[in-house]
Formats: sequence, C-alpha cells, structure tokens
Amino acid sequence: MRSLTIFIPGLFGSGIAFPDDLPNAPALNWFLKKGFTKLRKLNSFSYALCDLFGLKQNGLNDLPIASISRLIDSDQYPDGVWVRVDPVHVSTNGNRLQLSDSSQFNITQHDALEYAAVINGLLESYNLQLEVPSPFRWYIKLNEGMELSTTPIDSVIGQDILPHMPKKSNNINIEQLINDIQMSLHDVEINFKREEEKKLPINSVWFWGCGKLPSIIDRTWSSVYGDEVISEGLSIVSATPFKKLPEKFDEIEDINSNFSNLFVIGEFDRFRNYHNFDEWVEMLVRYEINWFSPLSDALERKNIDQLIIETDINSIYISKYSRYYFWRDQKSFIS
Repeated sequence: MRSLTIFIPGLFGSGIAFPDDLPNAPALNWFLKKGFTKLRKLNSFSYALCDLFGLKQNGLNDLPIASISRLIDSDQYPDGVWVRVDPVHVSTNGNRLQLSDSSQFNITQHDALEYAAVINGLLESYNLQLEVPSPFRWYIKLNEGMELSTTPIDSVIGQDILPHMPKKSNNINIEQLINDIQMSLHDVEINFKREEEKKLPINSVWFWGCGKLPSIIDRTWSSVYGDEVISEGLSIVSATPFKKLPEKFDEIEDINSNFSNLFVIGEFDRFRNYHNFDEWVEMLVRYEINWFSPLSDALERKNIDQLIIETDINSIYISKYSRYYFWRDQKSFIS
C-alpha cells in the first residue's frame, strides 16, 4: 500500500462570510467531489497531531507538548516536567478576555530575552526559571510535586480565556503568578516601543502542554514531513524518519516504494481562528499548484494508492480508483 496522509487544519479557512469569488482550485475540488468525505471537529492542532502518532490524552491530564517541542528547540533531552509559557497578547472584547498567539505578531530573540529577564525576576521566589530557546515558544521546568492542568493555546483562540485558565496546583498559586507577570509586562519599555510601532505588545503568557517526555511510542508512519516542531519531536519519540516539508510535492523522492507517509502542514492553521481572506487565498492557490495538482497527477498515474486529507472540519479519502466514481458529485468547498 502506498498511502499519503496530509494533516492540514485551516485548509478551508475560518468559514466567516467568504465571498463567492473564491480561487480556482480544480484539483482540490476534484478531491472533494470524487473522494469520500467525513465531517469532523478539530479543536486543537497540537492534540490532534499527537493523536495521529498514537499519543492519547489520559483523562484531563495535559499532553506533554512542552517536552516534545523543547526536544527540538533546545536540542537536548528534556528531563522532568516542562510546561510551555508562550508569549501572547490579551485584549478585551466586551466582557470577554481573548488572546492573540504568535501567529499574529513578530518578536525577535533579543526582545524575547528581555521579556524573560523581567519574568524571571518574579519566578525567583517560586524557585523557577523561564527559558526562551525560541522567541515564540517559552518554557518552565516545574519543581517536583508541582502539577498543572491546562488548555492548549490553539483551542482557546477566539474564546473567552477565563474558563480555560490553568488549574491551581497545591505547590504554586498559578493565578497569582499569571497576574504578577501581566502587571510586570505592562510597564516594560519594550512594550511601549511596540505600541509606538503599531505592534501588539506582549502583555501576558499562556501556560499549556505540561508533562514529561513520553517513552518511545509505537511507530505509525514510514516517514514524516513537517513544517513545525511538534511533528519533529513526535517523530523522534516514535523513532520515525523526519524531513522538513518541501515547497513542492514533486520534491518527495520515495513515491515509488511502499509507504505510509504523513505530511504535516501547519501554516494554514491560523486561518481557523483569524479571518484574513487575502492571505488565505494566496496560500491556497500556492498549495493548489505545488501540492494538490501534483497529488492528483500521482493518483492518476497510480503512483499513490490512497490519499487522506485531514483538516479541522473534515477527513477526505481518495483512492487511485476515485476518478471512476462518476455517481459522486458532492458540493465543493471551493468554487
């Protein structure tokens, strides 16, 4: 069996009042019309990705996203319990508090270290330290006995964040700590500068993905290609060959052998939560040319037996025989 699975949440945008003049995407339309489509609802990119690797959530416990991504960001084994403490911008919307994640702002490593210096001043009394190996992904190693129950950041965007705040641990007053961090960031000089430059200030952090790095999990995929760190970390934990996602499908070399490969495309995910029609159209057209059209050709040539496209709203199953399914004429998402 030669099977490809493409994990691409946000492919169909946010679905908020898109106009009728959507881009021409004949290959993607063909997949929708001739393939078998199953509706789904994906709330978290990171948790759904873990599920594809067979890493399941145990009750209400976090999936250890922090340890998995830090494995790549720090290039060393993350012993102990780690939690992501990612920079965010929090704003009011009526009586709701909403956050914007790093897909909506840019920050340099130099600036991230300045923010970290301020926050670490507060963390000294907790015997904790913030690490910033990446400007967009910050980490804290929790002391023994500290536990947190959190909500993944990619599932709370656009919602009121108050019901999703981290649950208090017996060893740390997390609500007070977050409040202190917000107060300290409010007066940071770099935030004044960002506001003058019409950039979103970093006025809070979001705790999530708490846990230890899991032991080796069963290998599910022949190879994984991805454009973000969680898939790379999961590949290491599952002893699966990983390669950076190429610009074009035609750059993949192992199409003529038996395989069950996973392609993780993360750059569409922001369109699930942020309505930016022009950027979405531009990216969709690029992927139609570089990915969907060549994939359609590969199916026609029978170089692929099966193609599965996993988005946040549906799963699309296409086989090399789908072109013979003349009775299928499902309504397409793309005009």
